[in-house]
Amino acid sequence: MEKIGTKYGGWFIPKNIQLTKDSIIYSVGVGEDISFDLLLQEKYNTNIVLIDPTKRAKKHYDEVNKYYKINKWNFTGDIQKDYYGLLYHLKPNFEKIKYLDIGLWNEKTELKFYKQTNKNYVSQSLINGMFTHEYDIVKVDTLKNIMEKYNHEKIDLLKMDIEGAEIKVLNNMLDDNIFPEYLCIEFDLYLKGKDKLGETQNIINRLLSNNYNILANDNMNITFKR
Repeated sequence: MEKIGTKYGGWFIPKNIQLTKDSIIYSVGVGEDISFDLLLQEKYNTNIVLIDPTKRAKKHYDEVNKYYKINKWNFTGDIQKDYYGLLYHLKPNFEKIKYLDIGLWNEKTELKFYKQTNKNYVSQSLINGMFTHEYDIVKVDTLKNIMEKYNHEKIDLLKMDIEGAEIKVLNNMLDDNIFPEYLCIEFDLYLKGKDKLGETQNIINRLLSNNYNILANDNMNITFKR
């Protein structure tokens, strides 16, 4: 196993992971760190779908895209100290990167997207009670609908850091018989102390019963392979 990306935003994946130019990665919860996605894109020339309705996340994506066009590092937001050292030398193919400014959920609708108390933090949550009562209204959709819209018959790797919504999304994914080969999931409902009903362990058990194996567990940032 090796960690790809910054200390904060990176993920453990197998050193011999089988990704190609035809592989499809869904990266859900972009924030202001797409080091994992850019490093994988350049190394394997793979297709990346970035999904995040956060306004600052979209702004960050636009700033990164601009950087690789004009080679001028001028990022706003909460940027990790090791970001530049990992990304400055890359030559990602942005024609193979798609950004969707929607949220991932278990139905197609519009929902409240709750903000954090500390305005320096980029993340927001679809789960009431995770952060403050202040919110934006955002569009959300299911994994199945997004895949059908873009004619994706499979997902090779699904990464999710979606502040508590991972439980509903993963259950919906399994209900729809969608089985990405690799999963990189941050279990925020548990990490934020909001999992009063044991939903995190329940969904992990369900994944295991659907032939997923745990490859790495970095403080509830878990990498699975099926």
